[in-house]
Amino acid sequence: MEKKKQIQKNEFFDINKFPAKEGMLIFGISMSKISSLQNAKKCFSYIEELTKKVKYPYVGLTFLYSDNLYFYQKGDAVKLNKKFQQLMISHKNEFQKILNKNLWYIRDSFGFITWNQALIEIKNFMNYFSELKDIYNKDKTFQKYLEEDIKESKKKIDEENVLFILEEILIFYLASKGKLKFQNKYLNGKEKWVLWCYPGKPLKSEIYLYQKNFFELENKENNYENCYYDLSEKRLYNYYNVDLETLKL
Repeated sequence: MEKKKQIQKNEFFDINKFPAKEGMLIFGISMSKISSLQNAKKCFSYIEELTKKVKYPYVGLTFLYSDNLYFYQKGDAVKLNKKFQQLMISHKNEFQKILNKNLWYIRDSFGFITWNQALIEIKNFMNYFSELKDIYNKDKTFQKYLEEDIKESKKKIDEENVLFILEEILIFYLASKGKLKFQNKYLNGKEKWVLWCYPGKPLKSEIYLYQKNFFELENKENNYENCYYDLSEKRLYNYYNVDLETLKL
């Protein structure tokens, strides 16, 4: 019998098939990429690839728009709000037009929520966020990885950008751990696994948050509770198989 090759640290592959149980894919939509790498047409192309991995028909997908997250950045709040509303509505409408041309997809399996909608669905979110900020302020390693993430994005290392990333990675961590249930008519809260998907490599600070698991949360039903899927490279990152000190992103 041929011996199965053991996966090495920092070695990542595509998904063959999703688990044979109800699941939810989350597309975190960045306001800076909503008209480019994450426009409606591009998102649908990602979905077409992902459907090849479905062997159990009960899979939903939630678009999570990061609109209010961007209020950490400097700018006129009124203008930003109007801009983001237009971008989100246009994105959703365009995606639904594409669905209308592809009737074999189940429309109710797709959901659309804004950032604040996600926040209010998480019990005690502000407590989690306050505690995470305290942890970050004391943890030099956490600070190092988050600053590397900010430098990689070519942004200034300041309080606003630190809070932006902390809130972002916390939301996805809590969703993976089953603390955020998505309103989806098709699954109706029955999803057993949740997978966070984005076109690009993961943040080092996010990997660190999952690895340290500061809040000691578990979601054993979720096969992907410590995972991230890069839609561009078609790679599944298991964060417990990452060596951050040698990882090259």
